[in-house]
Amino acid sequence: MSAPAKAPAWDAARAAELAREAYRYVGRVYPDGAPLEPIGKADRAVLEAQEAGDFSAYEEALRELCRTARREAARFKAKGAA
Repeated sequence: MSAPAKAPAWDAARAAELAREAYRYVGRVYPDGAPLEPIGKADRAVLEAQEAGDFSAYEEALRELCRTARREAARFKAKGAA
């Protein structure tokens, strides 16, 4: 029986770089006045992965944060145009 795969080691410098990029992206695409609940939920997943020290989950949570921001921004803008 093989040993379970280990998660990548936590790289604090890389984690900070990824977070900086992700949150800058969110700041650029997320419109003022849009509800913050979807961003808060995605942000919670980022924090949970960070607290767990799971770098792979952290990276994926940051990607999901960006996807959420893009999706919710489009939804918010579509409502304003309707």
